[in-house]
Order: sequence, then structure tokens, then C-alpha cells
Amino acid sequence: MLSAIIVASAGCAPAPLTVEGNQAAASKEAVADDSLVQYSLITALAAGDYADGVSLRDMLADGDFGIGTFDQLEGELILLEGKVFQALADGTVKEPDPNRSTPFAAVTYFQEDGRMDDLSVATLQHLDELLDDRLPRRNSPYAVRIDAMFDQLTLRSVPAQSEPFPPLVEVVKTQAVWEKKSVRGTMIGFRCPTWVGTLNVPGYHWHFLSDDRKSGGHVLGCQFQKATLTYDECESLLIRIPESKRFDAFNAAEIKKTDIDVIERQRAEEGKK
Repeated sequence: MLSAIIVASAGCAPAPLTVEGNQAAASKEAVADDSLVQYSLITALAAGDYADGVSLRDMLADGDFGIGTFDQLEGELILLEGKVFQALADGTVKEPDPNRSTPFAAVTYFQEDGRMDDLSVATLQHLDELLDDRLPRRNSPYAVRIDAMFDQLTLRSVPAQSEPFPPLVEVVKTQAVWEKKSVRGTMIGFRCPTWVGTLNVPGYHWHFLSDDRKSGGHVLGCQFQKATLTYDECESLLIRIPESKRFDAFNAAEIKKTDIDVIERQRAEEGKK
């Protein structure tokens, strides 16, 4: 798997291209640069590239905090405190086989750069707007962690897909959606600036994991009070590019930004308007 580095802040020297055989060196560099490390592109995932990903073991060399999905698109990937969890379409959570792979994930070594205490929000959109106002830099990527007793959560996941894989915009039309109330846990997310285009999800992308590790998923809606939010400003974006035939064949021009919004930036409250 090839790698490309995009430097997002001044003062960080760009690193040379690396290959998987030199992954240990690349990972050390990513940690030193406080990088957001991304496997594949969100456009490739949207186009149906759900196989031939990186192993979870290799992914863990690049971070202890992150989100993504699993091979065959089987559930939501949650990486918290160095441990990987799989939120399935039936609403349950399990620890996946470490020999599995991920076709798309974004990870970092979470190092707290700032915090917000006693945070309360009424909707997921409210949270996004609040963070846009309070995060220090508009054009830097951020890893964000929120610990709280959640009054309400709307979550989703999807079942494993079979070949020929349908585009992701079609898969989410049949996604499993459920609601949780009065559950303590952690929201894990990233804020990517608009300049990422369709490399990743512009704006916010959130997953959730309960403290008892029994429930989780992709977040469509939330409400909480007196939460503790911590954030890590990422100084660079490192993209590990798949070398698979499937990735080489996909056409990014066929994926629209509106498709990415439908796939990854849904808001449960939008359907109530």
C-alpha cells in the first residue's frame, strides 16, 4: 500500500513516499507529525470498494483512535484507546478477528490539545455548529472525543455486502437505524476541512461506543448535557493508497459530494423537518 502525505500546517517537512515494507518508519513519522492517517479514499468506498483493504494489525500501527468500516462493509469500525470494536447491523458490538481488514479507515494517535467541559447540545447539527465556532483553526483536521451520559442517540450500521458490491449510496437506503436513550459512552469523530474535497468526509463524521462496550454505531443524531470534549489538532494528513485492481479501476469523477453527504453526513433531525 503506497502512501502520500499532505501537510496541513506550516513547519512540518513533507515526508518521502513510502511503501508497506517501510511501514514501521512511516508510522513513526506519522506519530511524530501528529498525523491523521487515512486508508484509501471515501470516494473509493462510495464506489463499492469494500475488499482488499489493510489488515487491522497494520492499521493499529498508525493510531489508537479512529473510525472506519470492515471488509465487505460489515459494520462500523470504532478504534478507542488502542482497541478495535465492530458495531454490527443488529445493534450489537463485538471485538473483531484481528486478521480482518478495513477498506476505509481514519486513525491517529490521540494527544489532547484542548478540551471543553460541561458541554451540552440538543442535536448533532448543533454540535457541529458549536465546534465550528470553538475549534482553534478552520482549515486543520481534528480528532474529537466526547464522553457523556447521552440523553438520546440515533445510530446506524449496515450488514455485510456480497459481490457484485452495490454503491454505498444504495447500501445506506436499507441501513439499520435504532435509538438509544440514557446511555453512557463516547463519541469518536473527525472534523475534516472543506479542502479535503472528496478525499474524506468534509465536516464531521461521528461513531459511538457505550462504556459497557455493548452498543455502538455511526451517529445520526445525539443529545447530551455536561459532556467532556477533548480534541487533537492533526498537523498533517497521510493517505495510504491501495494497490488493488479494484481501487485502480474506480472513477472518482462518478462520485458526487452530495453522495458523500447522503452516505456519511446524514442527520436524524433532518428527517423530522
